Amino acid sequence: MGLEDKFEMYISDLCKRIKNKDVHAHIKLEIHDHLHTLKEEFMSTGLSEEEAIDQALARMGDVGVLGKQLNKTHKAPMDVKTLLSVLTASLFGLLVMYYLQFHSAFTELQEMKIFNKSLVYYLLGVVLMLSLFMIDYRRLMKYSKYIYAATILILLLTVLIGVRVDDVPFLNVGFATINFTEITPFLLVVTFAGMFHSWDWNDNQKSWFGIGIMSIPILLMATTGAFAATIISIIVCAAIMHTSSSNLKQTITFTVVASIWPIWNLLSLSQSYTDFKIGEAYLIGSALQVSPSFISEVHTDLILAYIIYSFGWLAALIALALVIFFICRILITAKSVNHPYGKLLITGLAAVFSAQFILSLLTNLSLSPLTGVPVPFMSYGGSHLLLEMISVGLILSVYRRRKNKEAVSLAHFPQSN
Repeated sequence: MGLEDKFEMYISDLCKRIKNKDVHAHIKLEIHDHLHTLKEEFMSTGLSEEEAIDQALARMGDVGVLGKQLNKTHKAPMDVKTLLSVLTASLFGLLVMYYLQFHSAFTELQEMKIFNKSLVYYLLGVVLMLSLFMIDYRRLMKYSKYIYAATILILLLTVLIGVRVDDVPFLNVGFATINFTEITPFLLVVTFAGMFHSWDWNDNQKSWFGIGIMSIPILLMATTGAFAATIISIIVCAAIMHTSSSNLKQTITFTVVASIWPIWNLLSLSQSYTDFKIGEAYLIGSALQVSPSFISEVHTDLILAYIIYSFGWLAALIALALVIFFICRILITAKSVNHPYGKLLITGLAAVFSAQFILSLLTNLSLSPLTGVPVPFMSYGGSHLLLEMISVGLILSVYRRRKNKEAVSLAHFPQSN
């Protein structure tokens, strides 16, 4: 065995004791440099190379003790505040589904077994969320262009051969019908974060090219009539542009121009919109009175209205506070992220959740004709719940690695003289 191999074996054995693999590369580099510095110092005192290597390893200390210290220092952090807010909001939503299935007058919802299905969706979502927390989110970056191409292709198919269910465009794939427009804003966050994290918006040619890239999916979604998803996607694009250092004029111009068609169609839709009328609500609980048109959406788009008029304003305010805390939390986290891709990714997801929350709030307060906008973590539905949990998994993964561009602390390394 070569003399230098002793260093490599020591470093390899040390890294095996550190569970957070994200810091292995930094630790290997730091310890390698530190060992060589110690070796040179010992050789300068007249020791042979072999003796100097042995003395350097002795100075570093027992690999088990040092490994335990470094493992504790560099333990992968979990954003407990974000996790708890998501789990609490999810339990709140699950409680509402339980009440709807077992203690309400909606026989149709009881037959659907919405609580049983929701429980499965939530459990599966939590598994996906924790799995993504363990995976390095940066692996997605190299697939950004492919995800974008696939998104455009599927949107085209939705436009050309899609079917409408309750005026929402679905893509029929034979064994299932998929509301792909609901998924699109989340996919755009992933793809645009990867494509624009180092984009030069000051280059006139690249600036126009970037705007063109963002405009294509928005135009296709507007064509399908998926106004809520279109508006959310426009807000996502504006957030991505601003965070990736486009100037304010570029961001405002793009947002205004992209919003003309969706807003025009929204105004046309509002002319034929009739809001739902339900009974008087109190601070805590009230009798629920519904119209037939309200029943079909009570567990999905209008879940917040149901909470208000069944459990009272206090319960609704608690539900709103949970979602607002979650959004504020991820916005704060975005400021602490060092990696530009991670910063764009978490900012884009914050934009999705914020836009979705505001639009759903307007719908539930009978201030907007938009449909198909669920309340995050609370409305019934498998696809949106899984999407939201996957997004939280990515957010937790970004939080776990938010400081990775910083050097590894040498606090536990013996200092050379």
